[in-house]
Amino acid sequence: MCAVLALAFARVVAAQPASGPPTFSREIAPIVFEQCAPCHRDGGDAPFSLTSYADVRRRAATIRAVVSQRYMPPWKPVPGVGDFLGARRLSDREIRLLMDWADAGTPLGDAAQMPEVPAVPVAGNPPDLVLTLPEYTLRADGPDVFRNFVVPVPIGQPRFVRGLRFSPRNPAVHHANIRVDSTAASDIADRADPLPGYEGLVLSAADYPDGHFLGWTPGQVEPALNDDLAWRLQPGSFLVIQMHLRPTGRVERLAPTIGLYFGPREATHLPTMIRLGRQNLSIAPGDRRHVVRDSFVLPVDVEVRALQPHAHYRARAVRAWARTPAGEERALLRIDDWDVNWQDRYVYRTPLHLPAGTTLGLEFIFDNSSANVRNPIVPAERAEWGWRSIDEMADLWIQVMTQSDRDRQRLAEAARVKMQTEDAIGGEQVLAREPNHADLRNDVATIYMALGQPEMALAHFRHVTRLRPGSAASHYNAGVALEALGQSEPAAERYREAISLQPAYASAHNNLGALLLRAGRPAEARPHFEHAVAADASNVDARANYATTLMALGAPDAAVPHMDAVFAARPSRLRALSPLIVWLAAHADPFKRRPADARRLAEQLMAIEPTPDAIALDTLAVALAAGGDFAAAISHVEAALRLLPGNAAERALMQQRLLLYQRGQPFVLPGRP
Repeated sequence: MCAVLALAFARVVAAQPASGPPTFSREIAPIVFEQCAPCHRDGGDAPFSLTSYADVRRRAATIRAVVSQRYMPPWKPVPGVGDFLGARRLSDREIRLLMDWADAGTPLGDAAQMPEVPAVPVAGNPPDLVLTLPEYTLRADGPDVFRNFVVPVPIGQPRFVRGLRFSPRNPAVHHANIRVDSTAASDIADRADPLPGYEGLVLSAADYPDGHFLGWTPGQVEPALNDDLAWRLQPGSFLVIQMHLRPTGRVERLAPTIGLYFGPREATHLPTMIRLGRQNLSIAPGDRRHVVRDSFVLPVDVEVRALQPHAHYRARAVRAWARTPAGEERALLRIDDWDVNWQDRYVYRTPLHLPAGTTLGLEFIFDNSSANVRNPIVPAERAEWGWRSIDEMADLWIQVMTQSDRDRQRLAEAARVKMQTEDAIGGEQVLAREPNHADLRNDVATIYMALGQPEMALAHFRHVTRLRPGSAASHYNAGVALEALGQSEPAAERYREAISLQPAYASAHNNLGALLLRAGRPAEARPHFEHAVAADASNVDARANYATTLMALGAPDAAVPHMDAVFAARPSRLRALSPLIVWLAAHADPFKRRPADARRLAEQLMAIEPTPDAIALDTLAVALAAGGDFAAAISHVEAALRLLPGNAAERALMQQRLLLYQRGQPFVLPGRP
């Protein structure tokens, strides 16, 4: 009989009435091996093993105490609210059996009835790639430490991650959150700190993969391998692991590992993450019931897959619910005895469908009194939002799936605005305490730019230039904000300052060149685009701008290779080059026309989407007519006109071109482009 069936049979037997006290082999082993051994085993998350009679007998009194208080096994959601995978909860009968066994002197019973210890499910063995964090020495005592470790991922091509296993390898690791940074920002922050990793908030360049939360907590059920939810990991990326470390009373040397499992393909449909929570936390000392609430209205239908709440020591309870447009309220999660030591990810056994218009609700309750035995500061002091263990947080991450990619994009945008608005509030709150935190100021400014508030961003970017006057990036960022505010000349000055500090700064050259091009100065713009492309051949925007400049200067032969490069790197960017395709086909100077190139690029433009729009159809028509294929040009313009029933100006221009094609004449641009 296999171990799993043997264990199931043993549990059925254990439930039957038995004469005399319970024995380990018959009643107790099935309970302990299933509910305790996944963590309490060699190499497990718990500090000791419970995989043998001797192990369990030695700790019988402790086991009796912790199960009678329902402290172990650690499973915080209250019964009846959410049917989650991997629930670690003992029945009343199982608790009674454990208590009676300890009271009876821990009898072994018939060893022949002993079930095998079941294998712990893992996400595959071995991982395809194992990464080891740099060794960090944690002091013996003092406050908790939050530190961010940066690990390069040595892959030469995109890989699709379908599973991840974090191994702390030391009890000092309380929990870990794992993000991905496809830029060098986190690595730079790591190198600037003399110790492995860096302190403080995780930089905004590092984020969770779309729709996923990656992390580890003790006892957390390891997710199964899933090709349908695999996420893309790009070459040159870094994993950023934020670890909560707690001194153990002795010096600890930490070097956790991360195992990655790769799949053959990327997910065809991505999940979306919604975060509820407030970052304007300010809890007065002595406040025994401080309530934090938040909500979000779903703009589309979703299926809720998983929940992950997060708070620190003062939190006492959390409740999440959904209220449908019909007024029906569904409980999503309820924890009445929050414990910072046992934070988990709760995955629904069956996804929960919620219709558009449903309100997601969250409530956290905090106790910031000195009577709270978990309060990290006694006598109590005011607690505000922050990443340190003495600060507080009140977050609930909700993973959902939408019915279509269009719905996902709509939901992701609404969630982004909500989450970034809170991130800005939290960032400002921390900056009030740490005004010279340059990296955080950059992050907050970047959030304001994403929220369409460049004036708020500029104030922070300017502060960073004062803190880091020799940083080319700080001047460049200030230029971006100034440009967004319509202040072209001051923006150009910031870009020039960035270039003087870093002559090969591709983005600064590109932005300065774009300002000059829009001002009608293509000859001055050209060397900046040349510098940008030479410094970073992958800069698609610089190549597109360079092609536009070359066309404006009457050099279509030089422009075409850059247009091809744009299409190869980012097909969607070709749409913005539609006017250049028209120039190639209909240049006023017949010696500068390139109808064959224009047709090839226009056909590529048509292929970007299954249903081409009117601009793509009209652009191809111009190219076809330039090559003498008037019948096809007429067909494409007529199709474009059918897509523009209400746009009088565009229709008039297309109808003029249609008349030319019907007469057997190509469209020619008037004068110089």
